[in-house]
Amino acid sequence: MQIIPVSSLDHHELEPYRTLRARTHHWQEGFCVTEGEKAVRALLASSLRVHSLLLTESWLSMLRPELDAARFDETMVFVATDALMEGIVGFSLHKSLLAIGVVPPNPALETLHRTAPPAGLHVALEGIADAENMGMILRNCAAFGVHSLIVGPDSSSPWMRRSVRVSLGNVFALTIHRSGNLLETLDRCRGEFGWHVVGTTPRGGAERILRPADAQPRQLCLLFGSEAYGLTDDALAQCDDRFSIPMRNDVDSINVANAVAVTLFEATRSPR
Repeated sequence: MQIIPVSSLDHHELEPYRTLRARTHHWQEGFCVTEGEKAVRALLASSLRVHSLLLTESWLSMLRPELDAARFDETMVFVATDALMEGIVGFSLHKSLLAIGVVPPNPALETLHRTAPPAGLHVALEGIADAENMGMILRNCAAFGVHSLIVGPDSSSPWMRRSVRVSLGNVFALTIHRSGNLLETLDRCRGEFGWHVVGTTPRGGAERILRPADAQPRQLCLLFGSEAYGLTDDALAQCDDRFSIPMRNDVDSINVANAVAVTLFEATRSPR
């Protein structure tokens, strides 16, 4: 690692840390802001390239065993005073520990299929607008062993600062494919790879997720829609089956991130 003491944020490499309020600038430039101990430690433990860290001397002492690894030889470690760190927006969240990771290249669909087990589990998202929902979905996917996540162009980026934070760094453990056209992507996954796609909907779906009784196991893809309207009709048309979480007391639906957790629990307990 390259240790660089700083007394201000004027260094040109610190620009991302000066613009933490930017919603889309960072991930569009190919990097993600990571804040707080759990997320930063997850980044350091991942395979992602770590561009830099901004921290205090005390944090450097605690993280030195990890940062002494050869893979961080080119990582810039900016060491600032407590007062300087406290002046950066979101201090109550980052607690004087921030890092910049490099967003990995977009993996090919073939890679998602080839590297998954025969009965692999995938999640696809249409129109997820809220970054916190995205972060909770990422955490749920990691918790239930989802092999890959496919994100449509109308969803917020999993690499946004807030999503990374809410995911507690679990985003770094996932294979994420950013699709330019989700419907075409799903059509290809079904037709070329034989995936079984199940769309989630508040009404009109089965109360169980059962995999096809084929001779060979098929990979399963669960499709979730926007917070406000759920899946579009065109997206539902790409589904082999539909699943609805049973609701009680005239409740129409639950938060999409919660729905992802419930659906993943159902999918992973079903016979394979």
